[in-house]
Amino acid sequence: MQMKKHNDTALAFFITGIIFCLTYFSAEAKSGAENAIKLCAGVIVPSLLPILLLTNLMLLSRASSFFERALGGFFRRVFRLPESAVTPVFFGLIGGYPTGAVLTLGQYRAGVIDSKTAARIMRFNLCGGVAFIISSVGSFYGSAKIGATLYIINILSSLIIAVIGTAFERDTSGANSKRTPLPLSSALTDAAEISSKSVILMSAYIILFGAVTGVAKLPQFLTPIIEITNGIFTSVPPLPLPYCAFFLSFGGLCIHLQILGMLGEMGVKYSEFFIFRLLGAVISFALCKIYTLVFPQSATVFADSAVQLPYQFTEVNSALGIITMLGCAAIVLDIENRKIKL
Repeated sequence: MQMKKHNDTALAFFITGIIFCLTYFSAEAKSGAENAIKLCAGVIVPSLLPILLLTNLMLLSRASSFFERALGGFFRRVFRLPESAVTPVFFGLIGGYPTGAVLTLGQYRAGVIDSKTAARIMRFNLCGGVAFIISSVGSFYGSAKIGATLYIINILSSLIIAVIGTAFERDTSGANSKRTPLPLSSALTDAAEISSKSVILMSAYIILFGAVTGVAKLPQFLTPIIEITNGIFTSVPPLPLPYCAFFLSFGGLCIHLQILGMLGEMGVKYSEFFIFRLLGAVISFALCKIYTLVFPQSATVFADSAVQLPYQFTEVNSALGIITMLGCAAIVLDIENRKIKL
């Protein structure tokens, strides 16, 4: 009980300190928030909302049956997962953060997958998606080919984790039930509501982290760990390709916070999710490193980055940035301890 009181006090002081900093350094916080809003309006909303709406429509309507029939056998034999995992995984890896978690939660709420299956799916069902990685990140680096390469590497990393998981888990491919599809009009309405809430939640986190990092002046190497969108698009010079692949696969703590409640509802341990995200990031880094060695001409875009790595450990407010990161971790662990099954 005494420890709980200390934790409550520390959390209260931490949040109060953040509020004070955002108020006292209001100009910096406003600038950071404005940049985050521009990213949301220019990248997140146009790239994610249409895809998320359509994938939810696919899940809720009869259209999902086609993909379950077409890919169900592959999922049973290779991943040892039921047909009901097809739609969340297939469109989760295409749609982008946090599509995979949203669709997996939808199947869990419908009762067609259990907590164990949801945990297995969420080990690897996180990806920046086609629109974000190929279009947005690729455009940032000046080449759709680079974006496609990063996307393929992230997909391969996820599939490797999915296959590895079959060696340590029981076969759940038989634990399959069918959800009752909704009429198209009802499915469209529900899909629009679910998708809009998800995008608003994602944007709110990005804006909050934008305001905090605007004040904290995080070392550049920390920014993608905290918030992936700002971390990539504000990096000068651009991140080297293997590091970009690493951060895209990890997703950033901002993405993790967005789906934390979903993980808790499905009974998925955040600690397990975090470990597999880190494993996926390492695999992506290794795959991308191999790619740049095999195709060295593709790495010329990053020649300046190779000389001037954007990892500066000595900035004016580095200490405040590190404290902010630790504070975010403390909030995550506090929420986990209170609401998520360990």
